[in-house]
Amino acid sequence: MHAPFAPVVWRSELATPSLSRTPGLARLWIVAAIIAGFAPGAQAKAAGADNPFLARVVGRLHRSGQDFACFSRRYDAAHLAKHPEQRVTHLKVLVDAYFREDAYQYQVSLAFDFRDRPETLTGVAECGAGTQQDTLRRGAQCAGPADGDAHLGMLGRRILVVKLPKGADLWAPGPVEERHDTVENPFGADDKVFRLFRTDVKECEDLAFDRQKPLRPHEP
Repeated sequence: MHAPFAPVVWRSELATPSLSRTPGLARLWIVAAIIAGFAPGAQAKAAGADNPFLARVVGRLHRSGQDFACFSRRYDAAHLAKHPEQRVTHLKVLVDAYFREDAYQYQVSLAFDFRDRPETLTGVAECGAGTQQDTLRRGAQCAGPADGDAHLGMLGRRILVVKLPKGADLWAPGPVEERHDTVENPFGADDKVFRLFRTDVKECEDLAFDRQKPLRPHEP
């Protein structure tokens, strides 16, 4: 459907201070801290307390409350005519980020419309809790939807790239607490990479299944 996502580096990773330019006593402290795993850069990386990729996705991260971002795309007839193996006609993604147990975690809710199905199918991916840390260069590897894997990347600040290399099973419509009906991998051969555009979070309110009030970019 699209060419593979080419990673873009937007800023360098934070590095441990250079030992060659550090005074003797401080140099000894840094060496001891690295060995013990308490150097400032190493500690933040191990704890996942800083996530520049997620900050790029949602705009700004807060230690309290939840941060939201919405991305969507509707494919026109001309695009679909050029990609007959693409079954997805419209999709949107809600990113729900929060700070728990000294690390940022986030849930990605997805909704898909298909050319040969009348209903909207949904799925959820969990991100930020895996062993591979998110970076601006690599993006994020997420668990789900269902038993599949999703990869997220950002192009600039407006375009979210969603990769579903093996497809995924999705949920059929119905109350969240009663969702037992799954649709087995409805994706086509050309439904592997999607580029979505940032939009108002209100467009993703129907994906905030457990919320009773209108969405805002940040909920304290």
